[in-house]
Amino acid sequence: MENKSVDSVDQIIEVMLNGLNKNNKIIDKLKAVDLSKITNPYNLEEKLINPIEIGSLDFSVSAVDSGFVSKQFNFANITVVKEVGVYFKYVDNKLTDHKYFPKIYNQAKPYLSSSSLELEEILWNSGILRLNKELDLTKKIIESQDLSISLIDGSIIPQYINKPTKDCKERVEYDKLILKFIQLYELSKQKKIFLVGCIEDCRANRFFNILKEEIDETKSLLDDSSNELFDLFTVFSLCPINYRTGVFKYSKEPESHPVLCDFLNEYSDNLYVTYLKLSDVDYPLRIEFIYFKDFGYSLKEYTDKIVSMISALCSFNKNYIYPTALIEADIRSRLTMVEIDQIMTKILEKTKNFGFRNQRRESRLF
Repeated sequence: MENKSVDSVDQIIEVMLNGLNKNNKIIDKLKAVDLSKITNPYNLEEKLINPIEIGSLDFSVSAVDSGFVSKQFNFANITVVKEVGVYFKYVDNKLTDHKYFPKIYNQAKPYLSSSSLELEEILWNSGILRLNKELDLTKKIIESQDLSISLIDGSIIPQYINKPTKDCKERVEYDKLILKFIQLYELSKQKKIFLVGCIEDCRANRFFNILKEEIDETKSLLDDSSNELFDLFTVFSLCPINYRTGVFKYSKEPESHPVLCDFLNEYSDNLYVTYLKLSDVDYPLRIEFIYFKDFGYSLKEYTDKIVSMISALCSFNKNYIYPTALIEADIRSRLTMVEIDQIMTKILEKTKNFGFRNQRRESRLF
């Protein structure tokens, strides 16, 4: 959608609807092709869209999420983090066991982060710290529990926003973070646990670009299209309920991807993505996973096993398609204003005599 200067709500709505109409015209072109009959170039065993077989809840799952906030004093930056892990065991579609990590009630903890005055460096530091805490907890649960699948809230790799520049002192911590992701991949492979990232809200357009650039039957229809459609809209419009897209690699060119270029090929070449449409009133769910041939499954079998479990975990509410274990982890990891204020007040009370203060915007009298 083009950037346009508008000065009223009605004008904004008009621009949005005009953009939607343009997008729907592109979708109408794509609907002329039966994607369920076109072979997926990234996995020749399946099609571009495939039916989902929703499995029964008869497995164990873990999920980890965290809440975090960065607060700035005049001479220091504090990041408050609360990470929570959840373990659910299902037998015959019933929850038979559950555990919470590190414990059932978890307190938020403060961490001294970068003292830089640059907002960008503060964001890098906070993002890396949060991911480190989540990966450490995921690793702890995988090592201690008998799991079928382990879920990460968000991507299965760090995001570009978490990547410092090469000359930044946070770069060392970023490189350690990459190593920690690799160690988690290896641990999940060793224990034969499916490791999956679930993205709650996604603005990617990779699947649309595959249709636009890599599929003969569809790219000819989109030659004159300057619009880039989001995958969620594309998949929602083209897939029936309880269908998924064919899997595709996280990046067409991992070696030039800003984050995947930091991984060895054995990992970057085996990171896959698929979208699941499980409701007609909520957008599709993007999941990401790393494929290990050592599990003894073909890529299609591997994908179908993951999709079957994820679909079962998302089957409780058609208005909000997200795995139950991740919902629980999200709820329990949310930071409250009371928690944040208690921590910051305690720190300020013990440091104000040394000159530490809240920033003025945090201390306004009006």
